[in-house]
Amino acid sequence: MSNKLRNPFSMRASEKIESDASFLRLFSPMVLDALIEMHEKGKLWDNIVFIHSSPGAGKTSLLRVFDPGSLSTLFNNKSSSEYKDLFTSLKRIDVINNESIDVLGVTLICTGNYEILEELDMSSAQKIRLFFSLLNIKLIIATLRSILSLNHARFPEDLEKIEFTYKNPDNYFTSLKVPCNGKELFEWASSIEKKIYSIIDSFLPEEGMQSEGHNELYALSVLKPQHITYNGNSICKRILFMLDDTHKLSNSQREGLKKYVIEKRGNFSIWVSERLEALDPMENLRSFKERDYEEINLERFWDKKASRFENILLNIAEKRARISTEDIDNFQEYIENELNEEKYKQKFLSSIETTLESIHKYTLYSNKFNEWVQYANSYEGSPLEKAHLLKLIEILIHRNKEKNQLSFDFPLTIPELTDKLKSGLDPTAKLFLSESAKLPYYYNFSTLCKLSSNNIEQFLTFSADLFEEMISNKLRGNQITVDIEKQEKIFSKVAEKKWRELPRIIPYSTSVVKFLSELGTFSRKETYKPNAPYAPGVNGFAIKPNSTNSLFNNGNWLNNSLYDPLINVISTCVAFNLLEVKEVNQGEKGQQWQVFYLNRWLCVKFNLPLSYGGWRHKSPDDLLKWTIK
Repeated sequence: MSNKLRNPFSMRASEKIESDASFLRLFSPMVLDALIEMHEKGKLWDNIVFIHSSPGAGKTSLLRVFDPGSLSTLFNNKSSSEYKDLFTSLKRIDVINNESIDVLGVTLICTGNYEILEELDMSSAQKIRLFFSLLNIKLIIATLRSILSLNHARFPEDLEKIEFTYKNPDNYFTSLKVPCNGKELFEWASSIEKKIYSIIDSFLPEEGMQSEGHNELYALSVLKPQHITYNGNSICKRILFMLDDTHKLSNSQREGLKKYVIEKRGNFSIWVSERLEALDPMENLRSFKERDYEEINLERFWDKKASRFENILLNIAEKRARISTEDIDNFQEYIENELNEEKYKQKFLSSIETTLESIHKYTLYSNKFNEWVQYANSYEGSPLEKAHLLKLIEILIHRNKEKNQLSFDFPLTIPELTDKLKSGLDPTAKLFLSESAKLPYYYNFSTLCKLSSNNIEQFLTFSADLFEEMISNKLRGNQITVDIEKQEKIFSKVAEKKWRELPRIIPYSTSVVKFLSELGTFSRKETYKPNAPYAPGVNGFAIKPNSTNSLFNNGNWLNNSLYDPLINVISTCVAFNLLEVKEVNQGEKGQQWQVFYLNRWLCVKFNLPLSYGGWRHKSPDDLLKWTIK
């Protein structure tokens, strides 16, 4: 069967890629940077690590790399050019080497019957005991399966080749004689599992069921390499427990699990993967630095590594393009990168004429800007350069006129103009020119990477439509390259589709959509002021305490229930990657603000710049009004 696909960018979730070899071919080893960094700090192993992100950031793909099937495929093809970089990266974190696989990955997906336990007619304490019991049994069975998978053995036929040599000093096992073999351990675990499911099916209380270890996740302590052999040989150097999708547990189950593993940390290696929506709303509003556990927030990790993340996306794009059946083996090459100046020459000339007319109206009764206008008129650059220069001069004139101070109307000189042209207004002038002259603004591969907002699935969503256009161009006999106008149309179309999907996929959707609409409208108004006071434009906010004449108590608004609707909206926006959170230093020495920026696809929706840095202070009162119908 061919491993090629018509449009490989349309395949998102890693679990939909059946073959381990196909999965590894598409996986970018650079994604492991966060783990490598944590390993260098000595915090990756014998520790509890929470892996957080919004949907689509790559949590499940990251965990799948450590599955026995993936590691075996990699180990057996260690010299292949397709896998060599990934092999090297895993070698750096002591997972694999030229002689052996040193980590046994045990994955448990937290879906299914766990949450049903909450519906049983029993006390909260009993429910947690039953939850821990089910979790223990699932971990034991998953570990046995992983051992056989790592050794290319058959399940359940080869279970007897596993020896469990744990001597039960803590009396965790009362109905199982240990040491025992893998078959005996599996049969015991399966019997306990059946008893738990019978309780769930009958909705009967727990009484009468004697399952060991309800109060503890003892499986994490007893399932250690020194206690397990296969065919008389050690199975690995360490076992890595990976709990995926824990956001699907009930709140009490998740909190019970979190409390236990944090208290017992250092005794085992466990990674807990969950979406940000699982966090308490207050956690999404506070700095991640305040948390009492090791965390990898996949999107925030790349905040200060934009160029590295762009390389990851390029690597992913190249890998996907190579497995297309349409023989389009390069993605970036077929994305037009620059404006065709001849194609848009008339628009530049029209903009020059319009901007000059506008400037003449401002200067009709003053000779203050005469030298600037003369400089612009005599400028001998290309139409694009002249149109851009005039937008800069127009902004500078507005800035000068908006100054709230008395000044004599002395003519401004050309040296003064050239000095002001160095003030970093070029991105704003480009935005204003694109807006007024109806020129494409969102285009090229670098922009596509920015639109991902550090989320791989978001990148693939935009890329899939671009690749589809490449295929269509080829089938029509046209050039494969997607021109900048079509790119912008595709980006806008995808952004609009994502906007329409919000009511279906997020909680508090009515308030969230209202809030984002108000924020987008506010940002546009601030961005397109003629004097560009917040260049290159506004697309974010920081929360500043209410004024003394606030409608509500000016204390800590986070602890005021009147603001719960606002807290729920902002937390939801962060959890679903609609708002990006960045720590920004501004104001008094050492003063730090938590700035909430619009996800970059929302910037396309509201025709805003993709840069960071343009944000305004807003009070809780102002923001609360944005959530109201």
